[in-house]
Amino acid sequence: MKNRRWMKWVACTVCVCGLALSAQARKKEITLVLVPREDATKQLGLDIANRYPTLLVGYRVAPNGSLSLHGWAGTKWVNIALDDYVAGNFFKKGPDSALIVEKDGVPVPEKLVPPVDWCMDVSKITTTRLRPLIHLTGQYFDFSHKDWKWFAKRYGMEIDAINPEGLNTAWYHKRLNEHLKSGKPVGSDDLQYWVSIRQTVIAEPSVAGEGAPEAAEPDAGQAVDDPFTNAVPPAVVMGAGDVPEEHADDEVEKEETIPNGME
Repeated sequence: MKNRRWMKWVACTVCVCGLALSAQARKKEITLVLVPREDATKQLGLDIANRYPTLLVGYRVAPNGSLSLHGWAGTKWVNIALDDYVAGNFFKKGPDSALIVEKDGVPVPEKLVPPVDWCMDVSKITTTRLRPLIHLTGQYFDFSHKDWKWFAKRYGMEIDAINPEGLNTAWYHKRLNEHLKSGKPVGSDDLQYWVSIRQTVIAEPSVAGEGAPEAAEPDAGQAVDDPFTNAVPPAVVMGAGDVPEEHADDEVEKEETIPNGME
C-alpha cells in the first residue's frame, strides 16, 4: 500500500514538474488560449492575457453544432471566421503553444484543436470549475508567487486551494513526509482534468538558468502589433496598460471577487 502511494506521488510529481518545465518559455512566447464564451472563463482568459503574451479566443457551440469564434482585440471581441481559424489565417504571428479549456464532459469539436502546421504544442483542461481550472492554468504558465496570491484574491479562494503544491512560494520545499500525511498526492485529483494533446520536446534548463529573475511586466501603453489579421478595431497582445480599467487593477474591489459557488 505504501509503495503504491509512493509511486502515485512520484507520478504526480513528474507530471507537475513537466508542466513547470514546459512553462519556462511561456513568459516570452505567444499562447493561444481558447475558452468557452462564458463570463467566468472569459474573465480568467482576460486575467491571463493581462500577464502573458496571449491570443485569447472565445468559442461557442450552438445546439445545432455550429461554431462561433471571437478574439479579444484589446478593447472588444472581434469575429473570427471558422475557416480562417482552421487555416490559421486569423493571426499575424502564430502561437507557440495552445491551451484549450472545455466544459466538463463536453469535448471541444475537433475543428477547434489547432492543426499541427501552425501550432505543435497543444494541451487541454477538461473542466470549467474555477478552482481546478486556476490550479492547472497556474501550473501551465508557471505562476509566480505574486500571481498565485493575486488570483487567490481575485477569485475569493485560499492560495493553498489553487496552489496545493506550493509552487514558487516559500513553502514549496516541504519535506516529503509532510506531503504524504494526507494519504494522497498533493493536488493529484486535478490531474484528471489535464490532457496533453501534442507536445514538443523541451530540453532541460541549464544550471546557469536556474533562479533567473521574473520577467518584467510590459510597460503601460506599450505599442504592440495587431495579432489578428481581420480584427477591427486594431488588436493588441494584452499588456498591463491595455486591458479595460475594470480589469486592470491589482487591488481587486470586493464586488469583483467571484464567489466560491461559481467553481
